[in-house]
Amino acid sequence: MIRKRGKFFEYEFMEGGKRFSGTFNGKKDKMTSSKKEARDFASAIRVAVRNGTYGKEEGSDTFAGLFDSVYMKYAKENTADWKHAECRGQVLKDFFAGKTFREIKPLAIIGFANDRLNSTTKRGTTRSPVTVSKEVALASAVFRMAISDRVATENPCASLGLAMKRRLPARNKRDRVLSRVEEPKLFAQFVGRRAHLCSIVRLAMDTGLRKSELCRLEVQHVNLTQESRFFTIDSKRVDLEPNSLLVVKSKSGKPRTVPLTAEARRIAEIQIADAATEKYLFGSRRRGSMIREFKTAFVAAVRDAGLDDFRFHDLRHTFASRLNESGADPFVIRDLLGHSTVTMSSDYTQTSSETRQRAIGILNNAPRRITEKLRKLG
Repeated sequence: MIRKRGKFFEYEFMEGGKRFSGTFNGKKDKMTSSKKEARDFASAIRVAVRNGTYGKEEGSDTFAGLFDSVYMKYAKENTADWKHAECRGQVLKDFFAGKTFREIKPLAIIGFANDRLNSTTKRGTTRSPVTVSKEVALASAVFRMAISDRVATENPCASLGLAMKRRLPARNKRDRVLSRVEEPKLFAQFVGRRAHLCSIVRLAMDTGLRKSELCRLEVQHVNLTQESRFFTIDSKRVDLEPNSLLVVKSKSGKPRTVPLTAEARRIAEIQIADAATEKYLFGSRRRGSMIREFKTAFVAAVRDAGLDDFRFHDLRHTFASRLNESGADPFVIRDLLGHSTVTMSSDYTQTSSETRQRAIGILNNAPRRITEKLRKLG
């Protein structure tokens, strides 16, 4: 409840069986100039009470404490890659052990970044600047949440100098795709103990799904019928049209549907008809659940095919690039990949030499067509 007495607004509410009240007079609580502002401040106080931060001095909470109790709870409920956040968060918690938000300044963030950039991985390789960039981005997200909950007053990650920002690229833009010449060489390796990879790799190339999305793909989320199916995901209705598959939760946390090519449909039909297939389209016969890892077999196939610097995720790049070459709209490519922006999708698309040659061929023919048109007009 908000009411005005004299010059000041007062608030009162019940939370957890306890009564909370105060006056926005600039002493204990901030001064307010309108009832709407008083209502917003009272709502923020109620949130602080629920989070257990009410009455604490801003910045006195520890980074690790809020990360575990607030940020990870949000990540598990709203993101698909929360396990990545958990791993990166452990690195941050170890570095800022016992530190409060008030104690972590921009120099501390720079110190963390430099320490990580100068460290090596468990394999003894140089740590990628992109990895460190993601860790700093996570720290920034935690600070933003802390500011929203009135636990912190500023975000030190937003004050990094230009020199440090240049050392921390948001991502590496790879331009590796599977060429038409390389494709048969790779698929020739999927025989014997690697035969199961043939369907997985082909479906990845024809749908653009990430490896984790392929592993989690359930039979019920592949619609081979002539009628639409309907699912409720996060209280929202999602239509799965005929001849399509559904990714329940993309990396962005949102669902998306992808139409099936003729080859993708054939693979889905074979997998579903397999007597060993139960819940997941690609199940593990040993575990009786979804297939979890096939990196060793894929890396060996790539090596034996004589392909240089090719990773499983590059199949997704190949899917995007072939869509681009076919003239697909950038926004369509964005939605099929499950990206939030067209800019991100553009990093996944490259042009082949054949496409570039066709483009030059069009330019070569353009002057001749213009000359012929002018001749007709004359």
